[in-house]
Amino acid sequence: MKLSDFIIPATLAVVLAACGTLLVTTTAVAAECTFPAPGKIDVRIDRLDGQVVLNNERSRDSLSRMQSQSGRANALGSAWTPVGLTLTELTYKMRLKLEALPLSNGRYCARLTNLDAELGYDKLKVYIARKFRPGSCAYSSINEHEMTHVAVFRQALDDYFPRLQRSLDRAARELQPVLASSPDQAGIYLRKRLNATVQSLFLEMNRVLDRNNALLDTPERYRLEQARCKDW
Repeated sequence: MKLSDFIIPATLAVVLAACGTLLVTTTAVAAECTFPAPGKIDVRIDRLDGQVVLNNERSRDSLSRMQSQSGRANALGSAWTPVGLTLTELTYKMRLKLEALPLSNGRYCARLTNLDAELGYDKLKVYIARKFRPGSCAYSSINEHEMTHVAVFRQALDDYFPRLQRSLDRAARELQPVLASSPDQAGIYLRKRLNATVQSLFLEMNRVLDRNNALLDTPERYRLEQARCKDW
């Protein structure tokens, strides 16, 4: 039977969505799934640092709605209205290439040959309420505060990307050939296996981000920043 290569396209999703459970009952590692020669796996895992994009066109009410919709609802009470907001998505892109050997029973023996992945942030979106114009003291104060949130996101990536990279690289190289009803089903199964190896690290990274961002958003810090300006 002829060996064939199959490309499994990339997926782009917020972490957790990218790590959803896929049940593939027709796929399993099997002793009879063997190839005539050893295979080589090429792995490339790139870091997405995220481009900072500044927006100064939204109202404070709009920022409040965006904050709520993002799941970062204001924990300080209705007396505090956001005048700045930094939003991003932790993204995970993966593209697999498989080598598949058709079998006489209509099934396929498949193995991973290439993994191209990207981990990190696409964009870091910084919003400053339009009431505060560039050059004003309040605008500068808000921008400085939001840049501390950007720094938190970047620091988390500094800390976790090497661990995510090592985990995914190791998992890709340890994957065994699988028996499947089609190359697509093999790709689904292998993707699920790779996702599972980094799921706990992504969850841990999200918890660290939530904690460290919350440390920046306290009444005491807000009062100190407000005291610096008179144009609120």
